[in-house]
Amino acid sequence: MSWNASVLSAVSSDTEPTVVIAFDSAKYIFNVGENTTRAFLQSRRNWKKTRGVFLTSIGTQRASGLPGLLMTFADSGLTSLNIAGPAGLLHFMAVMRKYTFRENMSVNPIEIPTSRPPDELHDDIPIYKDDNISVFALPVSTEIHSLESSESVIMPHSETSAVNRRSGKRKRSSSPAAPPLHEVISHPDFDPTTLVGDMAQEWLRHIVRAMFPGSAAKPVISSAKVEHVSQPSGFNRPLPSLPACNLRATLAYAVVGPRVRGKFDVKRAEALGLSAGPLRARVARGETVTVVGKDGVERSVGPSDVVGASENPGVVLILDTPSTAHIPSLVKGFESGAFSKYWGKGPEKKNHSLRVVFHLCGNDVFEHERYKAFMKRFDDDVHHIVASRDHVSDPITFTSAAFNQLRLNHLDSDIFPVPKYSLEAKKTMDTANLPSNTDCMRAHTVIDIRPPRPPLRDPEAEANDLFHPAVLSGELSSLSDAARTQFSEARARVDEAAVPDVIGKDVMVVTLGTGSAIPSKYRNVSGTLLCIPGAGYILLDAGEGTWGQLSRNYGVAVWNVLRALKCIFISHIHGDHHIGLAKILAMRQQLDPPPEEPLYLISNRMVFLYLRDYNALEELGFSEDARARVVPILSDEIHWRNKGRGGWNYGDQDQKGSRLAAGALCKTLGLQKINTVDVEHRARCHGLIVKHLDGWSVVFSGDTVPTQKLVQAGAGATLLIHEATMANDQVEMARAKMHSTFGQAIDIGKSMNAQNILLTHFSARYPKMPPSVSERQAGDPVVAFAFDHANIKIGDMWKMGVYARAIEQSFIDIADIEGEEPEVIDAAHVDIS
Repeated sequence: MSWNASVLSAVSSDTEPTVVIAFDSAKYIFNVGENTTRAFLQSRRNWKKTRGVFLTSIGTQRASGLPGLLMTFADSGLTSLNIAGPAGLLHFMAVMRKYTFRENMSVNPIEIPTSRPPDELHDDIPIYKDDNISVFALPVSTEIHSLESSESVIMPHSETSAVNRRSGKRKRSSSPAAPPLHEVISHPDFDPTTLVGDMAQEWLRHIVRAMFPGSAAKPVISSAKVEHVSQPSGFNRPLPSLPACNLRATLAYAVVGPRVRGKFDVKRAEALGLSAGPLRARVARGETVTVVGKDGVERSVGPSDVVGASENPGVVLILDTPSTAHIPSLVKGFESGAFSKYWGKGPEKKNHSLRVVFHLCGNDVFEHERYKAFMKRFDDDVHHIVASRDHVSDPITFTSAAFNQLRLNHLDSDIFPVPKYSLEAKKTMDTANLPSNTDCMRAHTVIDIRPPRPPLRDPEAEANDLFHPAVLSGELSSLSDAARTQFSEARARVDEAAVPDVIGKDVMVVTLGTGSAIPSKYRNVSGTLLCIPGAGYILLDAGEGTWGQLSRNYGVAVWNVLRALKCIFISHIHGDHHIGLAKILAMRQQLDPPPEEPLYLISNRMVFLYLRDYNALEELGFSEDARARVVPILSDEIHWRNKGRGGWNYGDQDQKGSRLAAGALCKTLGLQKINTVDVEHRARCHGLIVKHLDGWSVVFSGDTVPTQKLVQAGAGATLLIHEATMANDQVEMARAKMHSTFGQAIDIGKSMNAQNILLTHFSARYPKMPPSVSERQAGDPVVAFAFDHANIKIGDMWKMGVYARAIEQSFIDIADIEGEEPEVIDAAHVDIS
């Protein structure tokens, strides 16, 4: 039985470490930070046969890629999944309830307490076990005393509710007077926030079951509204308060493979008189039989006589140490208890074969003397793969998109800047004081556990990387003659053209994500940054990976952009428009010194509901003592017709302050007004109208079918940014999905008399170049296609039309270079919601 551990993604500007354990029959994924789904697509590996996801911590760093990955799994036909993680896992999953659900998949959450009383600890009982692996967990905390003896957390893998997973306290039997959950939630005045203890925990499990009931035989593609999942009473209410638990605690995992039986010694068997036949088969099954040898002597023959010694199981460790304060707890956990067997040297440690340790190290951890001493206590033949941000380089992760951008940089270096990267680490690794088999974590590194081999880079991934060889050589030998001609002619036309004088010409639009529903190698999901010179930034939607896109676009200057980010607008609750929001808000909390001005967040109540639920796990800016405050503005309260619509009414703290906050935002950004307009989509959705005191205006459509509301609200726009999900020959499908075609989006722009139209949010059916539109006629607005990482000033929007044929030729070249490849997901069957 062969199996391996591989690095899907490493610590970088746009990814966090993800490790995949793979057998022929199954895969197991450890941590799913942002862009995990896209990393699978880039690597050309697949997620088929995934049985489990294991999280070392809960929050944006290790788990923010989970909702997108879950929906991708379900849409790919996966029907069941185990998800393990520390205290808070159920709360984390329930937070996603309004935008992450699939009827065809069932999910089994395994919430592992990060502290338990000593009398509940037992060695060597896994938190998960199947025919391939046994997984053991060790809590790692900043508070050693809370962990008692720091032994491994255990529980029967088939029973995940034996203890309170959040608090780690012993589960007490319910009071005879306590009604069952189904009676509590059936009450007309049911309020989930009143639930505590085991009842609250049961409610969270009930929510997760509703999100992933596993009741449909295949992915459900429906044109109904998004709320097609069965919603229990209280589904739209805030979650119960999170019980006191150490949310800074992480889990270390030990993954133990199967013990492989020794080989059957045929020659020895025949010498003993055990010939081929039923008796030999019985011995192979573990029985003892009686045979008569060639010497006529009758003797008993058992497995120990003819079967060699079994092979010790291979072991992989994943250690997450986010700060130096966690080191004492980690070390103590290896000094005694179930994890002590993996540490130290000597023959008594040889009932297993530890092959590799993955070290996920926070700031200053890897350089800490006690951590180095901890590493050196492992056997000399153990491989150590270290993810420490200061000690690893930052190469491009999504090399296909970057290679395309590198080519287009030769067309226009201002509009198509090369993504920021570094092939040198900030600090060198002090190998003299480390185990000899220590190396930095790099994506696509594979370590064969059985049969054992040293770490190697995946040769296919190396071959598919066209970006780094091209940028290091300084030449683009892959640019075809046709592309060189198109590039040259396009640049000449731009140089000869009369530059139009446009109000707001220096306003910059950075298209961070231009795809819809799911990411692809060339397009991330929705995200558009608007830069108002001298004032600040507005972010229009924030799909998963938006932070990484910002980081690649601006490099170290991304922190200045984050500080100058004044407003984020989230059009609606669908995940491809906001799953990256929590990451951005969490990163904003790291600004030092904290920003003096708040961040204004415009969205609907559903979005604020999930953000406040999330804030209980990780500070996003909604607490009174948050370092970087978020000020909510309800979309309905700044409607362009100035009619506040209350919607759900859980108290009017947001409603009362929204208009005042909008006024303060306008003053900050030099705006005349900022308004929303309700558009038509499968979920409640808004567009945005931004009007500046200088006279320019930008209209953002959100997701919508063609609607006159947008035309009226955005009349005379300088720039219309409109979704164009479908091609012109897919009008009926666009209507069923409540999206627009290219032609419909252009018609809306013409109807509102927009000067420029930027088309974005393209279906996964068009991962590279969308189908061409008709030639521009005199008097028509400028029409441009959006591409990830394009930096386009409004005054330069016209250039995109001139460059269109050259860009198309570049994509043709890339298709020839890469060759045809199978799609991991059939885009025609993805539920674009």
